[in-house]
Amino acid sequence: MTWHNPPQNMTLQLLSEADTLTKKITGEMLQQVVVRSPVDTGAFRQNHRVSVGSVDKSFDVNDTDNDALSKGIRTIQSGGGLGKIVYISNSLPYAERLENGWSGQAPQGVYSLAFLSVVNKYR
Repeated sequence: MTWHNPPQNMTLQLLSEADTLTKKITGEMLQQVVVRSPVDTGAFRQNHRVSVGSVDKSFDVNDTDNDALSKGIRTIQSGGGLGKIVYISNSLPYAERLENGWSGQAPQGVYSLAFLSVVNKYR
């Protein structure tokens, strides 16, 4: 008996598809975080950092360039994927307060709601 499509090819295809899906879900999580972020000066929205393997604790209170999403997606595409730990973080001194409802624009936080939204989408 011969295989039309050898099992190893199917395994490689499944791994590739799982890697692509993992990057897509991670990107959706980042998009949710950015979109749900309250905006005053724009610094909080711009200081979401995406890193692979360890948390990026850097921040810049003057960063209001509106490119956090595109930077993060590039990091996810180049280093994220199946089996990789990707961190989405914000180390501004007031970021934790915002997550705990300090802003009227995001009274239920940002990260937790983004996580729940993405998890519910892929259930």
